[in-house]
Amino acid sequence: MGFFQGCFRVHQTVRLNEFMDLLHKRYASPFSLLDTLIENKQFSEYIQFLLNKEAEDRNDQMLWEFYLHKVFDKPFNEFKKDILVKSEGESKKNDATDEAKRNEIIERSNAILNGFVPY
Repeated sequence: MGFFQGCFRVHQTVRLNEFMDLLHKRYASPFSLLDTLIENKQFSEYIQFLLNKEAEDRNDQMLWEFYLHKVFDKPFNEFKKDILVKSEGESKKNDATDEAKRNEIIERSNAILNGFVPY
């Protein structure tokens, strides 16, 4: 089951050749690693880890490029920490907004259903 979940995760996230490039970038010969992961039924978990790590690396690279070209007044670690704090604050704000929207939708749905009279 884990093998198919891992394959699906790869398919929905990246193309197969991009995935193989990612593996070859990290490992000289990833085939024995893949065989071992499949045998131990850890393929899906490793795929999730690898894709999360790649997304994190890509995000760090984008922050670094932005920092090099636009930020001149503070060190990179401080800049990165400030960006992450701001994004967490916005995420919490969006969660509260989403909760308010969800409650409003539920109230409107209940109002519609309360007015429904079956024949």
